Amino acid sequence: MSRARRSKSNARMPVLWLAAGTLALVGVSFVALNLFGGNGRADSPSSGATVGSSASASACGAEVAAAEGQVSATRVAAGHWREHVQARTALLDGRISQATTKAIWKRTRLAGPADIQRLADATTAHQRVSGGCADVSGAAGQACRQRLSALAAAVAAGRAVARDWQAHLAMMAAHKAGGMDDQQAQTMWVAAWRAAPANLAAFAHADATLTRTAPCDPG
Repeated sequence: MSRARRSKSNARMPVLWLAAGTLALVGVSFVALNLFGGNGRADSPSSGATVGSSASASACGAEVAAAEGQVSATRVAAGHWREHVQARTALLDGRISQATTKAIWKRTRLAGPADIQRLADATTAHQRVSGGCADVSGAAGQACRQRLSALAAAVAAGRAVARDWQAHLAMMAAHKAGGMDDQQAQTMWVAAWRAAPANLAAFAHADATLTRTAPCDPG
Protein backbone atom coordinates (compact mmCIF):
# COMPACT_ATOMS: atom_id res chain seq x y z
CA MET A 1 0.00 0.00 0.00
CA SER A 2 1.52 3.31 -0.97
CA ARG A 3 1.28 6.12 1.51
CA ALA A 4 -1.97 8.08 1.75
CA ARG A 5 -1.77 11.71 0.81
CA ARG A 6 -4.12 14.49 -0.14
CA SER A 7 -3.91 13.91 -3.84
CA LYS A 8 -5.98 16.27 -5.94
CA SER A 9 -5.13 14.48 -9.14
CA ASN A 10 -8.02 14.05 -11.52
CA ALA A 11 -6.28 11.20 -13.32
CA ARG A 12 -8.77 8.42 -13.87
CA MET A 13 -6.80 5.39 -14.88
CA PRO A 14 -8.89 2.38 -15.87
CA VAL A 15 -8.44 0.46 -12.63
CA LEU A 16 -9.73 -2.91 -13.72
CA TRP A 17 -7.73 -2.87 -16.97
CA LEU A 18 -4.49 -1.95 -15.27
CA ALA A 19 -5.02 -4.36 -12.40
CA ALA A 20 -5.69 -7.19 -14.82
CA GLY A 21 -2.45 -6.43 -16.62
CA THR A 22 -0.46 -6.51 -13.42
CA LEU A 23 -1.87 -9.90 -12.49
CA ALA A 24 0.11 -11.52 -15.29
CA LEU A 25 3.16 -9.50 -14.38
CA VAL A 26 3.45 -10.78 -10.83
CA GLY A 27 1.73 -14.15 -11.20
CA VAL A 28 -1.10 -13.28 -8.78
CA SER A 29 -3.81 -15.90 -9.01
CA PHE A 30 -6.62 -14.84 -6.73
CA VAL A 31 -9.01 -17.35 -8.35
CA ALA A 32 -10.68 -16.46 -11.61
CA LEU A 33 -13.69 -15.94 -9.43
CA ASN A 34 -16.50 -17.86 -11.08
CA LEU A 35 -18.29 -14.88 -9.59
CA PHE A 36 -19.18 -13.73 -13.01
CA GLY A 37 -19.87 -17.05 -14.73
CA GLY A 38 -19.89 -17.68 -18.45
CA ASN A 39 -22.97 -15.53 -18.94
CA GLY A 40 -22.06 -12.83 -16.46
CA ARG A 41 -24.55 -14.02 -13.83
CA ALA A 42 -23.59 -15.48 -10.49
CA ASP A 43 -27.09 -16.77 -9.86
CA SER A 44 -27.65 -18.66 -13.11
CA PRO A 45 -28.19 -22.44 -13.18
CA SER A 46 -25.20 -24.67 -13.84
CA SER A 47 -24.94 -26.00 -17.36
CA GLY A 48 -26.03 -29.51 -16.48
CA ALA A 49 -29.08 -28.54 -14.47
CA THR A 50 -32.61 -28.29 -15.74
CA VAL A 51 -34.39 -25.42 -14.07
CA GLY A 52 -37.44 -26.66 -12.24
CA SER A 53 -36.47 -30.31 -12.66
CA SER A 54 -36.93 -30.84 -8.95
CA ALA A 55 -39.77 -29.12 -7.14
CA SER A 56 -39.05 -30.87 -3.90
CA ALA A 57 -38.85 -28.94 -0.68
CA SER A 58 -35.33 -30.18 -0.08
CA ALA A 59 -34.13 -28.85 -3.44
CA CYS A 60 -35.74 -25.49 -2.77
CA GLY A 61 -34.24 -25.37 0.71
CA ALA A 62 -30.81 -26.12 -0.73
CA GLU A 63 -31.13 -23.30 -3.25
CA VAL A 64 -32.16 -20.75 -0.65
CA ALA A 65 -29.40 -21.84 1.73
CA ALA A 66 -26.78 -21.59 -1.01
CA ALA A 67 -27.97 -18.12 -2.01
CA GLU A 68 -27.84 -17.04 1.63
CA GLY A 69 -24.29 -18.38 1.80
CA GLN A 70 -23.28 -16.39 -1.25
CA VAL A 71 -24.61 -13.17 0.26
CA SER A 72 -22.93 -13.97 3.57
CA ALA A 73 -19.58 -14.38 1.81
CA THR A 74 -20.18 -11.11 -0.01
CA ARG A 75 -20.79 -9.32 3.28
CA VAL A 76 -17.37 -10.39 4.54
CA ALA A 77 -15.60 -9.21 1.39
CA ALA A 78 -17.57 -5.96 1.32
CA GLY A 79 -16.82 -5.37 4.99
CA HIS A 80 -13.08 -5.62 4.48
CA TRP A 81 -13.15 -3.43 1.37
CA ARG A 82 -15.29 -0.85 3.20
CA GLU A 83 -12.82 -0.77 6.09
CA HIS A 84 -9.93 -0.41 3.66
CA VAL A 85 -11.57 2.53 1.88
CA GLN A 86 -12.87 4.26 4.99
CA ALA A 87 -9.46 4.11 6.64
CA ARG A 88 -8.09 6.50 4.03
CA THR A 89 -11.08 8.80 4.47
CA ALA A 90 -10.61 8.84 8.22
CA LEU A 91 -6.88 9.46 7.86
CA LEU A 92 -7.40 12.43 5.54
CA ASP A 93 -10.02 13.82 7.93
CA GLY A 94 -7.59 13.53 10.82
CA ARG A 95 -9.78 11.05 12.72
CA ILE A 96 -7.21 8.26 12.90
CA SER A 97 -3.43 8.14 12.92
CA GLN A 98 -1.18 6.93 10.15
CA ALA A 99 -0.20 3.94 12.30
CA THR A 100 -3.84 2.96 12.79
CA THR A 101 -4.51 3.39 9.10
CA LYS A 102 -1.61 1.17 8.12
CA ALA A 103 -2.75 -1.49 10.60
CA ILE A 104 -6.24 -1.51 9.05
CA TRP A 105 -4.83 -1.66 5.55
CA LYS A 106 -2.53 -4.56 6.42
CA ARG A 107 -5.24 -6.57 8.19
CA THR A 108 -7.77 -6.16 5.38
CA ARG A 109 -5.18 -6.72 2.65
CA LEU A 110 -4.12 -10.00 4.21
CA ALA A 111 -7.77 -11.07 4.55
CA GLY A 112 -8.56 -10.17 0.94
CA PRO A 113 -7.49 -13.31 -0.94
CA ALA A 114 -9.51 -15.48 1.45
CA ASP A 115 -12.49 -13.16 0.87
CA ILE A 116 -12.27 -13.76 -2.87
CA GLN A 117 -11.82 -17.52 -2.52
CA ARG A 118 -14.72 -17.80 -0.07
CA LEU A 119 -17.00 -15.89 -2.39
CA ALA A 120 -15.94 -17.94 -5.41
CA ASP A 121 -16.70 -21.16 -3.53
CA ALA A 122 -20.08 -19.85 -2.37
CA THR A 123 -20.94 -18.78 -5.90
CA THR A 124 -20.11 -22.20 -7.30
CA ALA A 125 -22.18 -23.88 -4.59
CA HIS A 126 -25.14 -21.66 -5.45
CA GLN A 127 -24.85 -22.33 -9.17
CA ARG A 128 -25.03 -26.08 -8.54
CA VAL A 129 -28.48 -25.87 -6.97
CA SER A 130 -30.09 -23.01 -8.87
CA GLY A 131 -33.67 -23.65 -9.95
CA GLY A 132 -34.66 -25.72 -6.94
CA CYS A 133 -37.56 -23.44 -6.04
CA ALA A 134 -38.87 -22.89 -9.56
CA ASP A 135 -41.80 -25.29 -9.36
CA VAL A 136 -42.59 -25.28 -5.64
CA SER A 137 -46.26 -24.37 -5.42
CA GLY A 138 -48.40 -22.56 -2.90
CA ALA A 139 -47.54 -19.91 -0.37
CA ALA A 140 -44.26 -21.59 0.54
CA GLY A 141 -43.03 -21.50 -3.04
CA GLN A 142 -44.05 -17.88 -3.45
CA ALA A 143 -42.30 -16.85 -0.24
CA CYS A 144 -39.11 -18.64 -1.25
CA ARG A 145 -39.09 -17.06 -4.69
CA GLN A 146 -39.55 -13.63 -3.11
CA ARG A 147 -36.65 -14.34 -0.80
CA LEU A 148 -34.54 -15.54 -3.72
CA SER A 149 -35.35 -12.36 -5.64
CA ALA A 150 -34.03 -10.23 -2.77
CA LEU A 151 -30.99 -12.48 -2.46
CA ALA A 152 -30.30 -12.17 -6.20
CA ALA A 153 -30.40 -8.37 -5.94
CA ALA A 154 -27.88 -8.47 -3.11
CA VAL A 155 -25.66 -10.88 -5.07
CA ALA A 156 -25.75 -8.60 -8.13
CA ALA A 157 -24.83 -5.53 -6.10
CA GLY A 158 -22.15 -7.45 -4.24
CA ARG A 159 -20.59 -8.62 -7.48
CA ALA A 160 -19.54 -5.04 -8.28
CA VAL A 161 -18.04 -4.65 -4.81
CA ALA A 162 -16.11 -7.90 -5.20
CA ARG A 163 -14.69 -6.72 -8.52
CA ASP A 164 -13.51 -3.49 -6.91
CA TRP A 165 -11.88 -5.33 -4.01
CA GLN A 166 -10.22 -7.92 -6.22
CA ALA A 167 -8.84 -5.24 -8.54
CA HIS A 168 -7.34 -3.34 -5.62
CA LEU A 169 -5.84 -6.49 -4.16
CA ALA A 170 -4.22 -7.17 -7.53
CA MET A 171 -2.84 -3.65 -7.67
CA MET A 172 -1.37 -3.90 -4.16
CA ALA A 173 0.26 -7.23 -4.98
CA ALA A 174 1.73 -5.83 -8.18
CA HIS A 175 3.06 -2.76 -6.41
CA LYS A 176 4.62 -4.85 -3.66
CA ALA A 177 6.31 -7.06 -6.27
CA GLY A 178 7.76 -4.04 -8.07
CA GLY A 179 5.39 -4.18 -11.01
CA MET A 180 4.60 -0.48 -10.75
CA ASP A 181 6.07 2.58 -9.10
CA ASP A 182 4.64 4.47 -6.13
CA GLN A 183 3.04 7.19 -8.24
CA GLN A 184 1.23 4.76 -10.50
CA ALA A 185 0.00 2.72 -7.53
CA GLN A 186 -1.13 5.87 -5.71
CA THR A 187 -3.04 7.14 -8.74
CA MET A 188 -4.86 3.82 -9.07
CA TRP A 189 -5.60 3.72 -5.34
CA VAL A 190 -7.05 7.24 -5.27
CA ALA A 191 -9.25 6.42 -8.28
CA ALA A 192 -10.46 3.22 -6.61
CA TRP A 193 -11.06 5.03 -3.31
CA ARG A 194 -13.15 7.70 -5.01
CA ALA A 195 -15.21 5.17 -6.97
CA ALA A 196 -15.74 2.63 -4.18
CA PRO A 197 -18.55 4.31 -2.17
CA ALA A 198 -21.12 4.00 -4.96
CA ASN A 199 -20.88 0.21 -5.22
CA LEU A 200 -20.56 -0.21 -1.46
CA ALA A 201 -23.70 1.87 -0.92
CA ALA A 202 -25.61 -0.11 -3.56
CA PHE A 203 -24.74 -3.37 -1.85
CA ALA A 204 -25.62 -1.98 1.58
CA HIS A 205 -29.01 -0.91 0.23
CA ALA A 206 -29.69 -4.32 -1.35
CA ASP A 207 -28.60 -6.08 1.84
CA ALA A 208 -30.87 -3.86 3.94
CA THR A 209 -33.77 -4.73 1.65
CA LEU A 210 -32.91 -8.40 2.10
CA THR A 211 -33.10 -8.10 5.88
CA ARG A 212 -36.64 -6.74 5.50
CA THR A 213 -37.67 -9.66 3.29
CA ALA A 214 -39.29 -12.52 5.13
CA PRO A 215 -37.36 -15.80 5.32
CA CYS A 216 -38.97 -18.83 3.78
CA ASP A 217 -39.58 -22.45 4.67
CA PRO A 218 -40.30 -24.64 1.66
CA GLY A 219 -41.46 -27.39 4.00
